[in-house]
Amino acid sequence: CLCFLAYALEVGLSRARPGDISSFLSTVPGLLKVFEAYVACLIFSLLDGYGSTAGLQWCVAVYSICFIVTLLIIIFTIGRCLSYMPCPLEKILVGYNGLAFLMYLTATILWPLYSFKDSQRPDPCGKDCLWNKRLGVTFLTIFNLIAYSVDLVYSTRMVFI
Repeated sequence: CLCFLAYALEVGLSRARPGDISSFLSTVPGLLKVFEAYVACLIFSLLDGYGSTAGLQWCVAVYSICFIVTLLIIIFTIGRCLSYMPCPLEKILVGYNGLAFLMYLTATILWPLYSFKDSQRPDPCGKDCLWNKRLGVTFLTIFNLIAYSVDLVYSTRMVFI
């Protein structure tokens, strides 16, 4: 919901400026940032019972850190504050996307390992079943890993090719 509002605001601002033809959030990396933040919001809505092991706590830290940085990139883009950064945005994005990819790679491995360890799906498993929520987080983590990997490849090609 927040990502949609941010994107709608950015599109409205870019349409209001006749000289500004294209902006970051309307490009492929910008759309990927909005998607990554949206998937993180979905992950947060499913998180429940993760405080039992350090592995699951690490995964929640990965989701939180990547969401905050992605949201800051979106906000700085909308606020047109990117010119104040000491390095070009493209190089910052390559570094961040590489780090986020590695962090999500660890979460993709650790989340199923620790959340399904010694746990089978209960026979009557309703919509609020913890097992189903953890399965949803697993798939959403994989989706975000794919999004961050595409984002990394695309931003690397923009900078180095």
